[in-house]
Amino acid sequence: MKIIDKKGRLFGLINIVDLLVIILILALVAVGVKRFGTKAAVGEASTKKGVITAEVKDVRDVTANNIKVGDKIFDYDKGTYLGKIVAAEVEPYKDKTEYQGKFYNSEVPGKYRVIMTIDADVKETEDFYQVGTEQIRIGAEMRIKNKNITTFMTILGIELKN
Repeated sequence: MKIIDKKGRLFGLINIVDLLVIILILALVAVGVKRFGTKAAVGEASTKKGVITAEVKDVRDVTANNIKVGDKIFDYDKGTYLGKIVAAEVEPYKDKTEYQGKFYNSEVPGKYRVIMTIDADVKETEDFYQVGTEQIRIGAEMRIKNKNITTFMTILGIELKN
């Protein structure tokens, strides 16, 4: 028995071109499964109630006055729910100003700083905290929105409730 017969079939069963196409399709499927298949979780995540303290700085009074207790906060890019504002303190925004070679921390007219406290469901792993679909860390800046505002907030603290 010949390996390739007169009709170009391998062992008289399948055409060589057909075999190459089948091998190519199987290879593409294997690469696709490896690349886009489900990934194992990074670590065990447990969801707990938490409190996030965040700062919104260098905003006008319109933005500061529209950050209201009871409003929900969403991630700007993905639209995922982050939490509910439970406290908001508005104070004048201060920035470094140079005067006669010295730097002073002085108020900027018409600009405000808002310290928010947000109740959220926080997933805790060994490596990070996650709210919604976003990883959060102290010092991280996030773009947020709700029906009244769009702004950036900086995470100042994360506290988990027992």
